[in-house]
Amino acid sequence: MLTHLHDKGCEIVIDVDLKNFFGKIQHDILLGFLRHKIKDERFIRYVARMLKAGIFRDGRFEVSDEGSPQGNIASPILSNIYAHYVLDMWMEDVVPLYTKHEVRSFRYADDQVVCCRYRSDSVKVLKALKQRLSKYGLELNAEKTKVVKFNKWAFSQVKQDTFDYLGFTFYIRRSRKGHVHVAVKTARKRFYAKLGKVKLWCRLNRDKQKLLPLWKTFNSKLRGHVEYYCVSLNSDRVYSFVHQATGIFFKWINRRSQRKSFNWGQFEKFRQAHPGVKVTTRHHLF
Repeated sequence: MLTHLHDKGCEIVIDVDLKNFFGKIQHDILLGFLRHKIKDERFIRYVARMLKAGIFRDGRFEVSDEGSPQGNIASPILSNIYAHYVLDMWMEDVVPLYTKHEVRSFRYADDQVVCCRYRSDSVKVLKALKQRLSKYGLELNAEKTKVVKFNKWAFSQVKQDTFDYLGFTFYIRRSRKGHVHVAVKTARKRFYAKLGKVKLWCRLNRDKQKLLPLWKTFNSKLRGHVEYYCVSLNSDRVYSFVHQATGIFFKWINRRSQRKSFNWGQFEKFRQAHPGVKVTTRHHLF
């Protein structure tokens, strides 16, 4: 998507949010989609039984005639198949017939972004999208679905908006050499949500291991964050996360007893002896 926005550009990005997507999937329509590729009716019956089996939620057993229960091992693939027929194929085969210029859709599970070269096309697509979703029992979340100005060619004249996708905030910036281009950074909401999880993990696990194995486990978790988020122009944001997360770790290991384990200087010597994860760009986008 970044390549498309950078090379081909657009005027409008539709940040699509589906309302209760997993809970609104229509069983009969989904089974019809499966029959396009699967001819074994016994397999189809097993899927139908699984969809109607029900789930436990908040101590209560619930059965529904619609939706693919989250937590079900097959739910991700079934919901993806549903979205493929309802959204992806429609965007590829039908939408181009009624728009002036290329309209590209990027989707992962129920997260979707639609890039429109012209504003007039975005109006048509959004109206048609509502009708398309309604036909299959789905609907847009009106509060979270946004129409975003994202025109890098108008960046110098008009302030452009930002949007979030898969944990990143997409924005337009001017480089030191004066070039205007699209870049990404860790989304603010995701950044602080992840720090909250670090705090919770440190609080719950500070007494379960000795310091060194605890430090190694902690860094293995940080490594996953670095591997995903450390892309071009986002190293500073990732370094800030690692620095703050390390501060949280230091705080909670000093609460393992009434007396502090060691001061920050001692902790620095420990880190030098046992280096943590290094923040370097893992994915070069340019």
